Amino acid sequence: MKKLLLIFMFLLVVSLSGCNSNPNDEYCVEGSVKGVYVCQKTWTSYFDAPISLKLYHEKDSDFSVTDVFEAVETILMTYHRYFDKYNAYPNVTNIFSINHRQTDTVEIDPELLEAIQFALTNENQILVGDEILFNIALGPVLDIWHDARESDACEDLPGYSICPIPDENLLTIDYPTDPNDIVLDEEASTISFLKSLMKLDVGGYAKGYVSELVSDYLDSLDLDYIFNCGESNLKAGGSNPLREDGLFYIGLKEPVIQFIPTSFYAYLKIPEGISIVTSGNYQRYFIGEDDGLVYHHIIDPRTNYPGGESMSVTVFYEDGAKADIYSTAIYLMTIDEGLAFVDNTPGLEAIWYLDDGSTVVSENFESLYLYQYLE
Repeated sequence: MKKLLLIFMFLLVVSLSGCNSNPNDEYCVEGSVKGVYVCQKTWTSYFDAPISLKLYHEKDSDFSVTDVFEAVETILMTYHRYFDKYNAYPNVTNIFSINHRQTDTVEIDPELLEAIQFALTNENQILVGDEILFNIALGPVLDIWHDARESDACEDLPGYSICPIPDENLLTIDYPTDPNDIVLDEEASTISFLKSLMKLDVGGYAKGYVSELVSDYLDSLDLDYIFNCGESNLKAGGSNPLREDGLFYIGLKEPVIQFIPTSFYAYLKIPEGISIVTSGNYQRYFIGEDDGLVYHHIIDPRTNYPGGESMSVTVFYEDGAKADIYSTAIYLMTIDEGLAFVDNTPGLEAIWYLDDGSTVVSENFESLYLYQYLE
């Protein structure tokens, strides 16, 4: 996925004229291979999650670590503001601006228009019957569940909250959520809606989309890296100079409810250019005040309620933006539907973690990505 990076190039200046003669600075430490430095920075101000970039830097490499980190932060900050549906920013027309529009047509930056168009194009590729499972026009319904999670009536306990369940009458209203009622004019760079009261929510693919933008930029510099966008979205680029096979090795955290995940249930081997995206019921949720059930943030547009049969699904695909869309939609499928979809989509693999601690995997997952299951 190659996005409008050229628009940012005047900001994303990386010095290629001279090497960083002392990579062992505030960001870097020497790795297990002499002369190879591991340089890492973490950001906590974007997308409500810690985001980290790990670069593998040889002493005579022809790039500046600091400049790369600054360039990546520019991308993160720009798209964090574009995709924010809760806050306005000076001189920025974003999702908040669109949802609180005062006119029928809103002029937006080409980058935001392209991001919205990407979702509209790809969400129609994931159907169960005639129903789409990923829908950026689901904003009015998602607002109900967000307000429930953030309600003053919630009882906050360590690691989770107990909240009143939304009134079922609110969730049976026929909200304007048809994405076909979103009209984009690429030439004029505008968005408009065929029905009033429509709202956008791009949270279901925002991190994956940004991960792909960042990886496109890093790949243009031929760098070796691991980019972790909020713990549930990871992209590997280049080769790992600290391992003979050049692969990256990561752990999959065991999803748990009411506790912070601390242990792994599998180790994976990740080749160059693969995105790993996880969707699950343990990330943003509350416990129902009346029934003690878990109400998570992945809402099924067919029912307007949280859906899914597993605790998590992790997908593996080259394009991180599509992987994020896939993971959300696949999570809402039955396991059998998800397996059929994954096994019939070239280049896509997945692993499901079930309530009883068992796993289900797609046809080629173990041969391509599994290093070791853990007890």
